[in-house]
Amino acid sequence: MSDWDAVGAVAVASMTFIAMNVGALRWFFERHERGVIGQMQALKREGTDFSHQVERELLKLKAQLPLEYVRREDWIRFSSTLDAKFDAMRIEMREEIEQIRERLEERLHTF
Repeated sequence: MSDWDAVGAVAVASMTFIAMNVGALRWFFERHERGVIGQMQALKREGTDFSHQVERELLKLKAQLPLEYVRREDWIRFSSTLDAKFDAMRIEMREEIEQIRERLEERLHTF
């Protein structure tokens, strides 16, 4: 075997080793890329599902708000109405109490 045959054999072995490593690296990168693409698709699905869930919850909240929430203006109008009714009742009660006092004083003076 000559020196050139040995150099050729080493060159062929080196090229084969390099080709196998490049092929293995390519296979690993393709496998990793498929995994990343799968994960991205899963994240997109989860994001879409989450978006739909948030939208459903927001619609539920919009449906519940009119039942549980009182606007400030409505509450002010309601409390003003109640205050007016209480004031009217207080005036009537004071008038009735005054009438009762007058009757009691009349009775006391008659005795």
